This record gives sequence, C-alpha cells and structure tokens, in this order.
Amino acid sequence: MSFWLLVSAFLVMALSFLLYGFIPSVKRRRGRLAVSQSVATGCEDQQQELNVGLFREQQMYLEAQRDAGELAEEEYAELLADAQRRLLQDAKSKENHSPSAAQVSDAQGGNWLLIGAAFLLLSFSLVLYDQLGAASDLEIVELLQQSQQAAGQDVNSASAEQLHAALREGTHRSPDNLYYWVLLARMEQERKDFKAAATAYKGALVVAPDDGSLHAELAQVLFSLADNTPTEEMQSHAHKALAAEPNNASALGLLGIAAFAQQDYLGASTYWQAALKNTAPMSGSAAALRSGISRAKALSGEVLNTWSMRLNISLPAPLVAPADATVFIYLREWQGRPMPLVAQRVRVADLPLSIQFDDSMALSPERLPSAIAQIEVVARIAMSGNRQSTSGDLEGRLGPLSGEQMAETLGLEINRRLP
Repeated sequence: MSFWLLVSAFLVMALSFLLYGFIPSVKRRRGRLAVSQSVATGCEDQQQELNVGLFREQQMYLEAQRDAGELAEEEYAELLADAQRRLLQDAKSKENHSPSAAQVSDAQGGNWLLIGAAFLLLSFSLVLYDQLGAASDLEIVELLQQSQQAAGQDVNSASAEQLHAALREGTHRSPDNLYYWVLLARMEQERKDFKAAATAYKGALVVAPDDGSLHAELAQVLFSLADNTPTEEMQSHAHKALAAEPNNASALGLLGIAAFAQQDYLGASTYWQAALKNTAPMSGSAAALRSGISRAKALSGEVLNTWSMRLNISLPAPLVAPADATVFIYLREWQGRPMPLVAQRVRVADLPLSIQFDDSMALSPERLPSAIAQIEVVARIAMSGNRQSTSGDLEGRLGPLSGEQMAETLGLEINRRLP
C-alpha cells in the first residue's frame, strides 16, 4: 500500500510539472482572445458611431433635396431605404468578424480539457503498469515479508494461501519468470504436494535448462513422489545436476541411494563419500552419509577397520549450564593440526551420555583417527553457541591418548570454565 501511495505521489508531481508547462499557453491564448475582443469591441463601437453619423447626414441631405423639390417622394423613400440597408450590412459584417462567445468559452474550457487529459493519462499509466510492470512482483514480495514475519506458521494459513495463489497466477502471467517457478516449487514441497512441486520445477527448467541445482531439487522431489524409491527420471535429473555441478551433494546422495538399491555397494560408497566431502561435517546429513558408507562397505565385502573408541561424558556439580546449550565433542591430533578428526554435537540435556567414535565418522577420509598416534578429546559447552571457544564456556579435555588407552571405555568430565 505504501508503495502505491508513493507511486501516486510521484505521478501527481509529474503531472503538475506537465500542467505547469501547458496551462500558461492556454492562459496566454485566453488573454489574446480577451484583448482581441476588447480592441475589436472598441473599434466596432467607433465604426458604428461613424456609420450612424454618416447615415444621419445622408438622411438630412435627402430630406433637404426632397424639401427643395429636387427629389420626388418615391425617390426619397427609395434612397433612404438603400442607406438603411447599407448601415445594417455593415453592422452584421462586424459581428461576423468579432470573437464569438463560443471561442471564448472554448478558450476558458481549455484548462479543463487539459486537466481531464492529464488524469486520463494517469489512469492509463496505472493500468498499464499493473498489466506490464512489476505490480505482481511487489505483491509477492509483500506476501513473502508477511510469511517471514510469521515464521513457523501453518503452510495452509490465510497468508500462505494468498502467497500460493499469487505465485500460481504469476507463473501463468509470466511463464518465463524463474523467480516465480522456484518459489512456487519450494512452497509446494512445504505443503507436501510433490506432484505440484515437480510440475513447478519442470516449469523452472524450461526457463533455465542447465541449472544444476534445479535438476537436483527436482530429483529430490521425484524421489519423495515415488515414496523414497529411486526412479529412472530421478536418476536422469541427478546426472544432469552433476553434469552442471559435479560436487552437488544432493545429487550425489540420491545416486548413492539408487546404486545401493541396485546392490551396487561399491558405487553407493563412492557416491556417498563424494557427497560427504561437500556436506557440513557436523550436520545430520553427514552422520547419515557416514553410516551409509560403513554399511555399503560392509555389504561390498570390503575389510573394515575395527578401530573404535567409547567415551562417557558428564557435567559434574557445581557447574551448571542451560539444558538447550550446545555441547561440541571432538577428537583431534595431540599437539598437531587443530582441525578435528571427528566431531559430534549434542545438548546439555543429553548429559551424561555415552558415545562411540570410529573411522566412519572421520571428517576427512585422508585423516582417519586410527592412523593418528596420539589423540586428544575435547568436550566444550558453548554458552554463546559459537563453535569457537569464548570466555565463559565450560570445557573438559582428555589426552594424550594412545591406541591402547583408547581400546578401553574412557570417562571425560566437563569441569572448568574458560577465563
């Protein structure tokens, strides 16, 4: 609404400048007509007085001739009538050459005609903008802002329905607008309408056929549409995604699932390891990939490293922390590179807990915990929520640990506050 008020204000200003340029010319024309009428009226009055004076002189002359017997009564009457006719003709001629009331009225109505045309132009501009301009874009932006302000609301709420309807209308009105198609596709996904989401993604791919991310998202939707079963169409779009983006983790993960379903366990492990390299190390997706890799390797007959380490972690009194505070647990090389070998994230509410680490959980396949001579274990409660340690965090450490020590279950207490 505020946008339309702003647009209207600018249009009114523009029309004001336009009218400012034209109205003076109309006023000048009216002025010229008024002056012309005034001058003409003055001249006509003088000419009329002169004509009347001449007529009277001629009338007196004719009367004198008649009285002197030089003119008969019939001749006198005929000459007097002829003089009267000439006087009347002169008067009519002056009326025809003077500015008419209609002309003056037209000049006075010029302003109203111009103002009417200006507002007609304003109305036409607004209608044309609504049809060809970005009015629909602005409506969708406003609806998106409303949905963001009401984050977590039901996807079938009134505002969500308005946004959904606006996006559907937008794709029909502007089928080449990639922005509309992608927003509509993702909204259909949130509504669990995977068939409609697939249709929207296909509409987006008509506009951007080489977009790897769109192919990957469509492949994911097709996988969900088939009840989490790999299909040929899903695999086709996943391969197209990799052709455009070789490191697309979503496409790699889906192709790993397809390979696993076909009992190609080596292929599944290869796809998932590639996906793991492009996935946030401490995310749930990374944990699922590691688990899948271990299972695929086991089913393929590959000899797996049996290294593992079990750890019991606790927060002893009197130290306390909010139940929803994050606990980062990681293994790293003793006095070596600071980058963790393995990492996990839990909450304070989960403590005390028992956790097991193995090589399948390694953040990098090039740095397996089993290949490191000495390891340090760190458990830190991030009071501020940051991964990097900050003042006030609670922490516990254990190390250096050798392979023999890690063969036994170890206990780690989070027992000090960082200065």
